[in-house]
Amino acid sequence: MDMKKKTLTLIASALLCAFNSHGVLADDAQANKEHERILVTANRTEQKISDIAGTVWLVDLEQLQAQVNAGNDFKTSLAQLVPSLDLASTTRTNYAQNMRGRQMVVMIDGVSLNSSRGISRHLDAIDPFNISRIEVLSGTTAIYGGGSTGGVINIITKQGNEDNAVRVGVHSGFAGSDDFDTSLAGAYGFANAQTKGRVSIAYNKVQAMYDGNGDAIIMDTTQSGLQYTDSLDVMASISHKFTETQSISAMVQKYKNESDGEHGLYFGPQANGLFGDMTGVEIRKGLDSAHTPKTERTLINLNYVNSDVFSQTLNVQAFAREEIFDFYPRPRLSGDKIADFSSSEQNTHAHGFKFVLSGQTGKLSYAYGFDYDSEEFDSLQTYYDKDIAQNSGGLVMKRLYAVDRYPGFEVDASALFAQLQYQVLDNLAVSTGYRRQNMDNTVHDFVGTSAAIAVTTGSASSAETIKGGSTDYSVNLFNLGLVYDLSDSQQVWFNSAEAFELPNVAKFYGQGKYEKKDGTDSLTLVEGTVVDVNNSALAGIKTDSMELGWRFSNGALSAQAAAYYSTSDHKITYDNKTLLIAVSDAKTRTRGIEAQLDYDFNAAWRAGISAHVISSEAQDKAGDWKKVSVTQASSSKFTSYLAWQANDLNVRLQSKTMFDLDDDANGEIDGYTLFDLSASYPLASGKVQFAVNNLFDKAYTTQWGKRAIYFYSPKYGPNALYDHKGRGRSFALTYQYNF
Repeated sequence: MDMKKKTLTLIASALLCAFNSHGVLADDAQANKEHERILVTANRTEQKISDIAGTVWLVDLEQLQAQVNAGNDFKTSLAQLVPSLDLASTTRTNYAQNMRGRQMVVMIDGVSLNSSRGISRHLDAIDPFNISRIEVLSGTTAIYGGGSTGGVINIITKQGNEDNAVRVGVHSGFAGSDDFDTSLAGAYGFANAQTKGRVSIAYNKVQAMYDGNGDAIIMDTTQSGLQYTDSLDVMASISHKFTETQSISAMVQKYKNESDGEHGLYFGPQANGLFGDMTGVEIRKGLDSAHTPKTERTLINLNYVNSDVFSQTLNVQAFAREEIFDFYPRPRLSGDKIADFSSSEQNTHAHGFKFVLSGQTGKLSYAYGFDYDSEEFDSLQTYYDKDIAQNSGGLVMKRLYAVDRYPGFEVDASALFAQLQYQVLDNLAVSTGYRRQNMDNTVHDFVGTSAAIAVTTGSASSAETIKGGSTDYSVNLFNLGLVYDLSDSQQVWFNSAEAFELPNVAKFYGQGKYEKKDGTDSLTLVEGTVVDVNNSALAGIKTDSMELGWRFSNGALSAQAAAYYSTSDHKITYDNKTLLIAVSDAKTRTRGIEAQLDYDFNAAWRAGISAHVISSEAQDKAGDWKKVSVTQASSSKFTSYLAWQANDLNVRLQSKTMFDLDDDANGEIDGYTLFDLSASYPLASGKVQFAVNNLFDKAYTTQWGKRAIYFYSPKYGPNALYDHKGRGRSFALTYQYNF
């Protein structure tokens, strides 16, 4: 990252009120200075980066475009550029793609994409063509509420006439006739003294993927693969400056990434692949199902800014978010037989507002305000005729019925917060903050899935309901930071912060065993097996973190490093049979070092390295510390690059390494190292970029592929069905014309 000590402005409203981050009220002359860039991080007040007590990374437009135009998807590109972010899978999910080993909050223009259901599609949210920059805060933060135990990723969208362009791209490994991806995007915007507007559309089509051995990569039937998918991201934004001090803006986004509805995973004759015979297992046309994998999200964001409210700046943001997540129709086994074929649809509706006042008095800068958001969740599990599905090898799905997949719930969260920073000495600043987080959790009545199926199919006349109810949470969160200037180009800092998260509500409640009593066909709950709100209040997880950091920037050399230690008071475990969760009182701890260094050798050569070394442990029942399961822990990581520029030609060789990961239950995930080579060159009109990904055609299993084996095999089929490989050597060619 470019960490040279330049004036880097922190605008709170970029996170809370999107258009302010794009400078509608900013001094245009000041904003155009090359030495200034906008950055969002912990304190919600304007600051130089050298004054921030925390690890902050900025991914600018040029860096992101270099990765994406080289053929990398969004989550892969981001992992290459942010040291503490885990490497990505080649499927739709970003499950356990943590920051500093813990959950992260992902935002678009300050609107959180996280939910209490915890569906890991936060990074399946936007086409990079619409991103202006990405601002990242590594580590626990008390400022942004639930879920920010590992950090915050805020995606800032393009505005006005920023990057008016047309982009065309192709991507292929030439391993088969269907190994060919295409992309097309365009945007037009305008800007004058009072008004900015932009309209954009981005389309991507992905077909087959092949691994380093030239074999087609098995489609992910659990969290959904990306083979044979189409994505469309349509976005429109406008902002207007009414007076010198007041502005309003609006942004609407419609994002959709879905299967083509034709291609599915053929499990072989009579679906024998589910029982270990992989003969004939392949992706082929012929899928006939009412539900196919899909991520569909609608986002509306409204913002108002007044920079003169009793000498303070007022920011008000209101937002609404609607999500529909469809999953692949997949099988479940019972011994040596197929129990059923089913697929789920999970929906979230969220809305809220944020209110913040910020200002500065002498050596004191401050921000305070109120956050509120509300979400509702519901889900359905659709079951299909298993005989028809089996006879077709898993391609033809005739719907029989649908039941609730998880208990529906509502979560209302509100918080008061305040953040202060005081310049104690010329070279010493102290910051402190407080957040009072309140959460009201209402869970609906629910009939367990197996019991609901029995009633629906007529094998039971009725089933007892697992009662819903409500529970409240209130938690006080604090943070404290110190920044000391060793020189104009070097600082050290200390930061202590707390964060709070509510575990996956849907996967915790609504559990219970049923039995028939008194010779009737009525199902009743077995006493002592029920997990409901009244008997088993879900424990919120509080995380405390400390870090000690150092940054240096002077001419050709830029460096930043931080050592951190975080602890939590509870532990989440997953049941591999039911895929539900349990929360215990066991403590967990994460320790690590995050670092990055960039060096300009001369005008032509530049190189950089980054590393994240991490260890995660949890207490067992005896109180002994054990490694966290590989299904949840993060692996250590190393990246590097060497770049060369001569006249207009730019060439970059980069690597990424995921180190081996293991746990004390003999779980293992093998690491790997990949290399990418890219080059860009401006033409008379436009710019062309060519890249070779996975340069040495490495054959490897992704981190998610190995985890999927632990989660789903053998209950849902053999290892080979979930051993999701990474893509082999592939070539990308992109042309972009800016106007």
